[in-house]
Amino acid sequence: MQVAIGADVAARGPVKATWSNDSELTAKIDKQVAHYTGQTELASMIQEGLAAKAAGDDATATTKLGRAVQLAAETGNEEATTRLKKVVDVDDEKEGTVRLKKSVDKADEMALDTASTKTSRIKKS
Repeated sequence: MQVAIGADVAARGPVKATWSNDSELTAKIDKQVAHYTGQTELASMIQEGLAAKAAGDDATATTKLGRAVQLAAETGNEEATTRLKKVVDVDDEKEGTVRLKKSVDKADEMALDTASTKTSRIKKS
């Protein structure tokens, strides 16, 4: 394997591969990769949920922000969970069941939106 920047090869190294017909072994996603994949979806759900809320689409906002709460809990993102709880009332974190709060400080929505684009450390198992 090699890593190139334009035409310049920056690094080379061997890649170890183990072949298997066992889909349980080959279909697994590394926990750290899954965490960052979840963070990407989390950011997307927050941004889409806040946009829907701003547009007056409460049903979509509730669905998207509920999924965001679920992802934040699954990935151990306490900061996102705390910020989300300023915008929604959480009935069930695991299921992503939430209700939009009637009155939300605009600064809390902006902080949630801004913070959604940064990644955080994974929860230690």
